[in-house]
Amino acid sequence: MTTVTATRALFERLPALADLVPFAPLADGLPTPVHQVEDRLWVLRDDLTSSLCGGNKVRKLEFLLPVAERRGGPVVTAGGIGSHHVVAVATFAQRLGLRTEAVLFPQPVTEDVRRVQAELRRLKVVATAATHRAYMPVVLARRMLALARERPYLVLPGASTPLGALGYVSAGLEVVHAFATAGEPEPDVVVAPLGSGGTTVGLAIGLALGGWREATVVGARAADAVVANRAVLGSLEVMTSALVALGGWVPRPARWSVDGRWIGRGYGYPTAEGRAAAAVASMWGIALEPTYSAKACAAALDLASAGRRVVYVHTSAPA
Repeated sequence: MTTVTATRALFERLPALADLVPFAPLADGLPTPVHQVEDRLWVLRDDLTSSLCGGNKVRKLEFLLPVAERRGGPVVTAGGIGSHHVVAVATFAQRLGLRTEAVLFPQPVTEDVRRVQAELRRLKVVATAATHRAYMPVVLARRMLALARERPYLVLPGASTPLGALGYVSAGLEVVHAFATAGEPEPDVVVAPLGSGGTTVGLAIGLALGGWREATVVGARAADAVVANRAVLGSLEVMTSALVALGGWVPRPARWSVDGRWIGRGYGYPTAEGRAAAAVASMWGIALEPTYSAKACAAALDLASAGRRVVYVHTSAPA
């Protein structure tokens, strides 16, 4: 297991936890800045988490990949053919000397998807196709069985396990600290893209751990309801809170909700609201991709226009 050599907000708040959970310091951009872009709107710049491969996944992978490193076998994951998650897994697994295999399912082909596919080829990811995302679990299980002798390590799509969600508990603490340092009261809403749920749940626990009592994390659903729903997130909250409690925190309910109004036709399909949000974000110097960040930013802009004080969590970096 890699020795902790980097400070993280979670370990500063609960020092005992650093000796109890796996951790590898993979992100060199933490804490990421919180920029105010409009009167009632702030952006957490999690596209700047890493100079190697920015975005939200590295926060989760810091807690997951040290387990794979110890096992020594390939890292196996899954996602759409344009998955930034798969790019991040492959990038940081390669840094630890591990190869990556991925099960990829179809999604609408956009320019962002084409860039991701080129990056996966550059990273030499061994890809296995699933003809539909519904078949992905079966194909993934077959690959894990085929690789069993090599001690593969499975990183679930989105890396949203209780361990992975710890990365966003830490991010929630960073947001609390940023607002306190700026002398700002807590906002009404923190908006994040909702795919596998680890970002939304981790943030909500982190805000509670940091002492916020009013702000609610809104997950703007970008994935199918079968994987992004209250039951799934509720279970993840319970298990993640139990991990955090190992460090000495007495858990209390986190404040989060699911907003399904922004998904449009479904996973990966661009929306008119997302395109409008991308035009606004470009004036802030931020590039949105259509699958996740554009939809979450559209939700954040809508809430801000209704008079709410909003933090938009920008989780995607260009491939």
